[in-house]
Amino acid sequence: MAKLSNKDKDKALCHDELRKKGNEKDVDSIKSLMSIRSKIERDYKEDILDIKFNTSPNTIRTVKAKRPSLTEMISIMEMSVIAAKYEGSGDADSLSKMMNIYNRLSEVASKLSIDKTLDKEFWESKVSFTTLQNFITSLIIEVQVGTGVVEKDMKKFR
Repeated sequence: MAKLSNKDKDKALCHDELRKKGNEKDVDSIKSLMSIRSKIERDYKEDILDIKFNTSPNTIRTVKAKRPSLTEMISIMEMSVIAAKYEGSGDADSLSKMMNIYNRLSEVASKLSIDKTLDKEFWESKVSFTTLQNFITSLIIEVQVGTGVVEKDMKKFR
């Protein structure tokens, strides 16, 4: 017999206690809510984007990527804000902060890429910085489509 996780044990215990108390309606409500949650989680996992971006001036490639979660999107936008603040500054502190941001981009790209061969090492050493930046920018633009953010404004992310 398969071993139940703590989460499954809690669900089963809650289910059994409600049944013993005769609260069939509560049991059905909990089942419905758990079902909705699992469906929404499945929808998120299946929400795949085709990201088209330039790998060179005359070459466009498509990479399948997952839609960023709220946490991932906040992280990307935070990097964007910091980069905008320090871009063009030549002082050591600004350059250090920009290097930290650039170092994080490959990790973000690898986490969002569906193809696991497009790992952090790939994004760090097998493509140009421009290609990496094009991928991230195109992903952000694709995510923002339909949110009211104009594409022209999203291109300013670069």
